[in-house]
Amino acid sequence: MRSDRIHRALVNIPNRFMLCRLVSVATRKYHDPDRRVQDVINDVIGWFADAEFATQQLRILADLETKLPAV
Repeated sequence: MRSDRIHRALVNIPNRFMLCRLVSVATRKYHDPDRRVQDVINDVIGWFADAEFATQQLRILADLETKLPAV
């Protein structure tokens, strides 16, 4: 079930709002017109449940935040 995947992903990304944002961005990036959006979302959440993938994405996000100009 999707809720099980979400709970596993929240272990790696403790901020649920950040998880939601990352999943939405990744879903738009990896969506293929031949696949259902629901299936893509399930795959992406499963990827974030993988500790190595989640750590890599958080590292990329931290790098982007340090490169952005201060407001």
